[in-house]
Amino acid sequence: MRFFFISIVAATTLVLMSCENKKNKSTPINKTEVSSKFTDIPFVIAKNYFVNNSIKQLENSKIETEKKFNEIFGMATTTGEHGKPTKIDFTNQYVIAVLKPETDLNSVIKPKSLQKNEKGEIVFTYKYQTGKKQTYTILPFIAIIVNKSENGSILINEVN
Repeated sequence: MRFFFISIVAATTLVLMSCENKKNKSTPINKTEVSSKFTDIPFVIAKNYFVNNSIKQLENSKIETEKKFNEIFGMATTTGEHGKPTKIDFTNQYVIAVLKPETDLNSVIKPKSLQKNEKGEIVFTYKYQTGKKQTYTILPFIAIIVNKSENGSILINEVN
């Protein structure tokens, strides 16, 4: 009986030690991994613009000059308080744009995040949703405005 008692105590001690070690190891590692791999970057959605008819796809999703931006987009000014296009100061800002193929489905591109990864790359993550068929076609797009201090090559990431 004495041997049996010692085995139970030893097993209990090992389990407790195992649980304690596992807890202590995983908590700091997860916090470090999340904070060191990705850093959130602020951005503003460019509103009241449309894609010019001559554009069917983008050569580069990063647009750094007003001239290049105006080749791709036009202003869609409307009446009312929020009818003016979002101002973009290309001396201090650039645009990241995503353009989807022409469709007759109601479509929305929703930004999820803009982050810098451990390699210094800018990762724009978005979700593309389609809805009901329409009687006309559109070129779904999103354009976001980013401060030039947040520089790096651009990676586009579509999620479901």
